[in-house]
Amino acid sequence: MRIPPHAGRERPGLGLRALAVCLFLIGPANSGKALAQDFGAPASALYGEDAASLQPFVDRIVGEAVAREAIPGAIVGVSWRGRRAFFGYSGTGGAPYGPETIVEIGSITKVFTTALFAEAVQEGAMQRDASIQDYLPRLRLHACAAAVTPLQLADFTSGMPELPGDVPRRLAERGIDTYTSEDFLAWVGRWAPGDGGRCNLPAPYRYSNASVGLLGYLVAERLGARWEELVRARITGPLRMSSTTVRVPPDQAGRIAQGFGPEGGQVIPWPVFAWYAAGALRSTASDMLAFGEAALGHERVNGERVPPALTTALATAMAPIYQPEGQPFVQGMAWIENPGDPEAGTHPVTLKIGGTDGFNSILVINPGKDLAVFIAGSRPKMQIERLGVSLSRQIR
Repeated sequence: MRIPPHAGRERPGLGLRALAVCLFLIGPANSGKALAQDFGAPASALYGEDAASLQPFVDRIVGEAVAREAIPGAIVGVSWRGRRAFFGYSGTGGAPYGPETIVEIGSITKVFTTALFAEAVQEGAMQRDASIQDYLPRLRLHACAAAVTPLQLADFTSGMPELPGDVPRRLAERGIDTYTSEDFLAWVGRWAPGDGGRCNLPAPYRYSNASVGLLGYLVAERLGARWEELVRARITGPLRMSSTTVRVPPDQAGRIAQGFGPEGGQVIPWPVFAWYAAGALRSTASDMLAFGEAALGHERVNGERVPPALTTALATAMAPIYQPEGQPFVQGMAWIENPGDPEAGTHPVTLKIGGTDGFNSILVINPGKDLAVFIAGSRPKMQIERLGVSLSRQIR
């Protein structure tokens, strides 16, 4: 079912007036609890006892989960009306993460790509419902694949599988140096959606790294620059997100968090795949709150004016498009909306989840509260959606 865009609104509660800018809330290494520490917050920020009014929510929802599941490291960032607080945790005796700890954000990368796509549409460089063949002049697509549109790549109705069908089985062998961009595009040229020769588009919902990865190539082709350069020029540069990148510079390597597998062992860093526009970015809680504030529609982020084109593009990409059959969420361009339960007083929030072999992360946007929540932990499948959505709804 296709539905028109809508957004729930909530009045901010009176129990928490604001959060501290640059107030780092770093917990003891072995407890999963957070202690407030002031690191020179400006006069507009709130201090100690005010920040403590938020801390019980974060400790109860996230801190207890980190301790219970023995997550090696986690960071929570909250932006409330443009003021930020950070809570670091460790459930295994290590150092808690801080706001500048670099983590793998995995599929949250997708919403950077769909923002670029929305900008390309605004500029007339792309059309949502055109044939993807129009943007792949060097490929000759299967007739049914040529009927796929860029919007179907963005909202997971293209029929593309999660990954290309010919990728190496071992993760360590899937990096772009082994399975190259040329390999990926060659697979696209052979791929055909549908069943028994029927195109059946738009296809039923199917989450796909390959589809958004391909969208990144289309956007780069039409805007005339590499995807990484577009991200930097149009998103991370204007928002002063200096730690958000595909490849971390060597002089910043000491800030990179180690990822851990489900059984607690260290895992290799997430490779850069040929479908990198779907999951290659590394970032920090500080940077992701800047992105979250832009998604909330703030006119200024990190002291800089947000480009109006980016504000519009993010709103377009976040807008609900359809509800997948049998799913509780509403799908946008990579973003999803958790509709909540109006009868229970819970209103919609928009979010994107990221997962790699060593990390789980979420960015939650609640426009009615002017609230953005980012959580990242160094273990996959840590029920991150429940934690992020619960925290965003408990803050009142």
